[in-house]
Amino acid sequence: MQSHQPDLTPQDEVAARFYGRLDRNLAVQRTGDGLWLVLGHPEAVQLLRNRTVSSATRKPAAAGTWNRLSARFFIFHDAQSHLRLRRMVSDCFTPARLDLLKDEIRRSAAARLGELAAILATGDRTDIMETVAYPLAAETICRLLGVSPAEGEFLGEWAVALSRHTDDEQFDRSAEDVLAFFRQQLALHRAAPQGAGLLSVMAERAGAAGVDDEELLATCILLLVAGFETSANFFGNMLLSLLWHRERYEQLLADESLIAPAIEELLRLHTPAHVVMRRTTEPTAAGDTVIPAGVQVGVLLGLVNRDPRVFADPDAYRLDRTPNPHLSFSLGAHYCVGASLARVELDALLRAVLAGLPNLALCEEQQLRWSGRFLGRGLERLQVLAA
Repeated sequence: MQSHQPDLTPQDEVAARFYGRLDRNLAVQRTGDGLWLVLGHPEAVQLLRNRTVSSATRKPAAAGTWNRLSARFFIFHDAQSHLRLRRMVSDCFTPARLDLLKDEIRRSAAARLGELAAILATGDRTDIMETVAYPLAAETICRLLGVSPAEGEFLGEWAVALSRHTDDEQFDRSAEDVLAFFRQQLALHRAAPQGAGLLSVMAERAGAAGVDDEELLATCILLLVAGFETSANFFGNMLLSLLWHRERYEQLLADESLIAPAIEELLRLHTPAHVVMRRTTEPTAAGDTVIPAGVQVGVLLGLVNRDPRVFADPDAYRLDRTPNPHLSFSLGAHYCVGASLARVELDALLRAVLAGLPNLALCEEQQLRWSGRFLGRGLERLQVLAA
């Protein structure tokens, strides 16, 4: 049995208000302030695969620790500057390493869900973002980097502060704290490599790859913020969708073979990051439109993933959607380096939730609130109970 009703989960409200100002019939359009937007799937594929389109969309670095470091994130660089760091990171996403991480995540998820089940068994309710999503996301990043999971609590707090940055003094203090932490960890891993974690791999290969310490530290911070925020946010959005439409949760309880297509369909419907920015370096075709050189282009992944030319019943949740060519992890040279790990993590988390909490339910009286960032679109809290 398939669920084909339109997805009306309240997490789309912010995006709907933004998208309501756009002409959905135009696959490529220009806003009044000169920003170009791509809404269509074929046009997005064409643009994202075009190697003359640049990811260097940031303005020159301003003062402050965060601005200095984020200017060196490889996601904002092109060609060799991008590849030399990306290759070093991608070396940690081998099938063998992912299998090891999967087992570790499943054990951690089962332990967290066991603790949560014990709380809910007393009749209490709790915030599953605080008790499960954030801690597990932090632990996973620790394992990826090769840092003790005991450090996860601190890294999680810093990641939340940095992912919701406000450019105030407290924000820059968090940037200084996490920079000092990774500088210390890098020195430790150089002195004594500690397994196959990313810090040890980068410390060993940096010199030969022409990567300096500032780039290494910036890459660690990028992986912390991007990996932590995306994983935790999407877990909350995924669980909300499944519990808001309870029959979806019941389907997965009855048939675990539906977990993989459910994750892909929810990635499509509830795109973790709604926009990626690019800059044209020369006149660039996107479908029937030629975008001029030297302009900023926003590819609206949330709308691209609901293009009716590619996805039948685009607003419906369908587990029989094959293929499902969503662009939630982007495409081309900047395809998300952690996409495989994200799928492993989501699969492990969802299986642990289904196994440990078959009677999980939403608290009906809660007020759902999302963090103020359009890009992250994460729940601030998600109250649950045992039905």
